Amino acid sequence: MQSFKSDYAIEGLKALGSVNPKIKVVYLTRNPLDRKISNLRHNLFGKQEQTKRGQHNLTLAAHCKVDDVDCIKGHSAAASLGVTLPIGKNLTHWLNVTAQQDAKIREILRATGVEYVHVSYEKLYRLENAEEWMKIFRFLRVGPTEDLTVDDVRATFDLASTHLKGRQDIVSNFVEVVKTLKGTEFEHLLYD
Repeated sequence: MQSFKSDYAIEGLKALGSVNPKIKVVYLTRNPLDRKISNLRHNLFGKQEQTKRGQHNLTLAAHCKVDDVDCIKGHSAAASLGVTLPIGKNLTHWLNVTAQQDAKIREILRATGVEYVHVSYEKLYRLENAEEWMKIFRFLRVGPTEDLTVDDVRATFDLASTHLKGRQDIVSNFVEVVKTLKGTEFEHLLYD
């Protein structure tokens, strides 16, 4: 978000919004809880860092090729070790800041005249339909805009999913996270 505070960044976005033909932006967001889980996992088991936790000594690449069985197994083992999310005011404050940053980014994109489409990581990679992919293709006016299946999309992937378990299986303090978010504006993030 720091880069959006720069005058150069704002001028660059204004230029994107004023060139002809227009440069289109795909603005991808992800459930902040999943993003935090992913960041924590990468910090714990980064490619350059070996971490010993319990009986496991893991070094993981950030992403796995579809046919890299060892890499995929390593990510599965790492997920079973769990991560700990902040709870209480630390979590709600972080989520408030994240929501404010997202709103600010959208505001800046609109104010600078950038033509953009907002898409969701979860809709792209977790749903059993390809509607979010076609939304991108329609916006860009390229690729298939109808009759695309999720199997068609997944057949083009060269990277495998490394987020194979649910939040409740990955987050070691998931019960506390639920208690923190229950009844707040962020409760939906537990289920999105």
